[in-house]
Amino acid sequence: MDIVEKTENGITVFTLSGRVDSEGAVDLDLALHTAASEGKHRMILDMADVRYINSAGLRTLADILTTNRENGGDLLLVSMNPKIQRVFEIIGFDQFFTSYDSLNDAMASIG
Repeated sequence: MDIVEKTENGITVFTLSGRVDSEGAVDLDLALHTAASEGKHRMILDMADVRYINSAGLRTLADILTTNRENGGDLLLVSMNPKIQRVFEIIGFDQFFTSYDSLNDAMASIG
């Protein structure tokens, strides 16, 4: 899994690519928790190139969502492919996470 982090207008954007499997989930967990520990609680994940996510990855996202919201921030998801979106719907995560079709829409919403 590749993770690219950039900050724009006080919003931390992570561009993810690859599989969020057991190894990828560890990398993602480290990247997101490091950002949160630095006070970066407004985050967007660009998931256009994520083709798989396992329970460890989902747990990481739920944990960071909670942390960010407790600190006045959020975690928005962008460009999920239909397969990943369906996983979120099946487990009910679509009720907790806000997703957008484009990074621009997410940036406008979180700003």
